[in-house]
Amino acid sequence: MKQLLNLIFQHRFYTAVCVIGTAVTLAFVMVVVMVYDFRTADVAPETERSRMMYNTGGRVSRPDGTNNFGDGGLGRLAFETLFTGLPGVDTLTWHGGLYRSLCTLPASSDRHAAFTRRVAANWFDFFRYDFVAGRPFTQAEYDAGRAASEADADTPDGIGRRFVVINERLAGQLFGSAGQAVGQEILMDFLPVRVVGVVRDVSSIFQTAYADVWTPFTLANEDGLTQAIGTAGELRGFRYAVLLRRRGASPDAIRAEVERRLDVLNHAGREFVLSHVSLYDHTEYTFFRDNSIDARLVYGLLLAVLLVVPAIGISGLVHTQMQGRLPEIAIRKAYGATNAGIIGRLFAESLATTLVGGVLGYALACLLVWVGSSWLFGSGGVELSGIRTGASLFFQPVLFMLTLLVCLVFNTLSTLLPAWIAVHHNISYTLVGGE
Repeated sequence: MKQLLNLIFQHRFYTAVCVIGTAVTLAFVMVVVMVYDFRTADVAPETERSRMMYNTGGRVSRPDGTNNFGDGGLGRLAFETLFTGLPGVDTLTWHGGLYRSLCTLPASSDRHAAFTRRVAANWFDFFRYDFVAGRPFTQAEYDAGRAASEADADTPDGIGRRFVVINERLAGQLFGSAGQAVGQEILMDFLPVRVVGVVRDVSSIFQTAYADVWTPFTLANEDGLTQAIGTAGELRGFRYAVLLRRRGASPDAIRAEVERRLDVLNHAGREFVLSHVSLYDHTEYTFFRDNSIDARLVYGLLLAVLLVVPAIGISGLVHTQMQGRLPEIAIRKAYGATNAGIIGRLFAESLATTLVGGVLGYALACLLVWVGSSWLFGSGGVELSGIRTGASLFFQPVLFMLTLLVCLVFNTLSTLLPAWIAVHHNISYTLVGGE
């Protein structure tokens, strides 16, 4: 350790360049790793991402292609026909997408904008939210909330029959704390609703589980399009499915069964047909949706480029620094040191410098992700200004171990070749100053 510290202080410029070069390189590498990890890892509340499959709706038109209603959610008939009882699927749920709501207290002029998601009754069983106060709405409350959507909000029939779950941030804005919010009435888009539970804030990185308010999927959403667009309303609606694939089940087999059911549905003699019904696994849903691009391959190639190219540059610097240490290496060999022993020592010295750069690079990567979260994670219906990241997302043991692994790979790429060249110099020529 003394020799290592002496070497570092004796070669300050070399050490500084190596540390800074390593830190910057690893920062960009870790940004790529963090983005991929945050978007694909099984992390609460989306603890089963690796098993999830998503449907983004479909397109309704006449069989000849006319009267195309465009892409949108599925109606009840289409949803139940295509997804109920699918082989290879453990359970499924659905939601109605995100929309903006205004939330306020009765008789208050303070209004707070919130992202609201209409969800199925089993939504809080499907995802793992952390309730800090209260509970999810019960089946009876869910049914009452759905029925209340048909009632006039100004009549006693509607008041007290709408139930919602809100996040901790909104509860703090409205009531000061989560505990005080449970059981209280708020106005959401000027309609009275009752808060039954408060969950810990969900980062908007979780594009499916995220919301500020969760409300029952109402009857108005279920059947509202039927009268407006006639028989097309049997197929078109507001449902977006989320499926939990059985362990070991093939995604392709599930897709094939959905395609078979879709064909049967479209040949039932209806006025309209349904098309463009896709199922994605989580990685496909998150990256390059509807493109024949493998996200794993793209990120793998990107990481290789980010590692190899800077490693070549730094290996040149290491090689130059090794030239000044050739007499030292020759003396060690003259006293019996093996090539493997010398390479190991040089590797360890470089690794120490690389680890310092790695720690700085990890910190820099966290800063870059935090500052640039809007354009790194902006998707899933969340406005770019609404992206939020928390400290718990950054400080994960897996990410830290990945940082150490990347440090090891980078150090190996940049050090081994210069060290191997250095130890294979002729001892006698080196000691007498020969080339």
